[in-house]
Amino acid sequence: MKVTITALVFFLCSLTALAQQSPYSIRGSAVDSIVNAKLTNASVSILNAKDSTLAKFTRAKTDGSFSITGLKKGKFILLMTYPGYADYVEQFSLDSAKNTHNFGRISMDLKSRLLKEVLVKGTVAAIKIKGDTTEFNAKAFKIEPNSKVEDLLRQLPGIQVDKDGKITAQGQSVPKVLVDGEEFFGDDPTLVTKNIRADMVDKVQLYDKKATRPPLQELMTGKKLKPSTSN
Repeated sequence: MKVTITALVFFLCSLTALAQQSPYSIRGSAVDSIVNAKLTNASVSILNAKDSTLAKFTRAKTDGSFSITGLKKGKFILLMTYPGYADYVEQFSLDSAKNTHNFGRISMDLKSRLLKEVLVKGTVAAIKIKGDTTEFNAKAFKIEPNSKVEDLLRQLPGIQVDKDGKITAQGQSVPKVLVDGEEFFGDDPTLVTKNIRADMVDKVQLYDKKATRPPLQELMTGKKLKPSTSN
């Protein structure tokens, strides 16, 4: 019996000495990112960075705080989880120069809140080809405030506008501009291109002259502009 007690005391002393030889530790607290509620019992896992195996595990206290001692020197990953919240992951290292890592207040985000804030951005197709028609989406081209139609036309591939406002499309002159298929502005295309704002334009359509449709181009804004050419 005496030997057993002695052995037990020696075993406990060994554990104490081992703990004292491992000074590496972490601490922090888990809270809601908006209302700052304490996330009691949040799961805190320490993974080895090399192979993601579990090194230590604990749960946050009632005040959201947590601490883990007895870690070894090395590189680790903190993984914090809580029901309804997005996982929190952060890499950190412990070494002789930094044997304690304080994460401070870790703000956790509700998954439902993150989903509400997702913004999906798509790319608007700038050019579409439909049979004998090439269509330019005006919204895909950057124009300055108060720019005119001719400023937009200068950005479209295959269309040129010289200093006098003369329009050339695919090497052919555009002598006339139609609005909704009608000659509202007479035979001078610059009356349209120099006086209508570019932000009114929805799209530009370039037609084949030989087609049965109107001759060359269509700009649609709420109004439709159709520059036409002749061979």
